[in-house]
Amino acid sequence: MHYIYKIEYLNDSQYGFAPQKNTTDAAMAVTQFIEPELEKGKVVIMASLDVKGAFDAAWWPAILK
Repeated sequence: MHYIYKIEYLNDSQYGFAPQKNTTDAAMAVTQFIEPELEKGKVVIMASLDVKGAFDAAWWPAILK
C-alpha cells in the first residue's frame, strides 16, 4: 500500500479503502459537485451503488491491470 500511495496510483476521488478518507469526505465531494448546479436551477440525478461482496467475486488480475 505504501508504494501505491507513494507513486500516486489511486485517483483522488477514491474514498473506499483509502486511509484518512471516509464517507463524510465522499458526501462533501458530492455536495461540492452538485450544489452549484442546483443553485443554477438545474436538475441533478445521482445513483449510488454498494454491491455487497463485489470485490470478493472480482477477477483481480483485471483490476490490477
